[in-house]
Amino acid sequence: MITQTNILSEHPLTAFQEFSANTIFITDFTRRTQHSANPRSVEISKVPPTMDDGSSVDAVTFHNDQELPIEVATFDDYRFEDSTGTNVEHCEGSLYTLENPQWIAFFEIKDCEERNILNHKEKAVRQVTNVANDFRTRGIIGSEKVYGIISFPRKHTAFNDDIFGDIIEYTHLRRTTGILFYATNEVFILDHNELRPVLS
Repeated sequence: MITQTNILSEHPLTAFQEFSANTIFITDFTRRTQHSANPRSVEISKVPPTMDDGSSVDAVTFHNDQELPIEVATFDDYRFEDSTGTNVEHCEGSLYTLENPQWIAFFEIKDCEERNILNHKEKAVRQVTNVANDFRTRGIIGSEKVYGIISFPRKHTAFNDDIFGDIIEYTHLRRTTGILFYATNEVFILDHNELRPVLS
């Protein structure tokens, strides 16, 4: 069963936040603030995110209409290692329901220009897969449904088909990783058992 205790026992530098809000925004400020006096990284909030000057910024949005208690774990620059002690790429974080979790969603945000989306596909899939495999190997997750949400916040039209439109490739990816991958900036948390990504 997914719990904060289980994650912390294996990855003690993980940061956690709990929300029962009807909307959860996850924003990666890293690229936009790397040269500023106040560099920021991945932030989670229940209000639309803004830059330090008050201007709006795009985010991946999880709608939680039932206001279920949700826990978001962020890994930031924390290192994940394989069995040989080698550092591996990892996604930004994960979220799951606090009560009777039957799913976990790993998320990776690529804050890139729209024209560069396809250049980031393979790395994003690899980052999510690495952490899902790590959690499985360490017994943090077992039979829970696993989602991989890949977000490109600057893209304002549907792009799942651009990333996962090849059904043969997608079926192989799902079979070999055990992960339900979706490329989207918007997801509905239906209940303890299921998510519904917005794909159009």
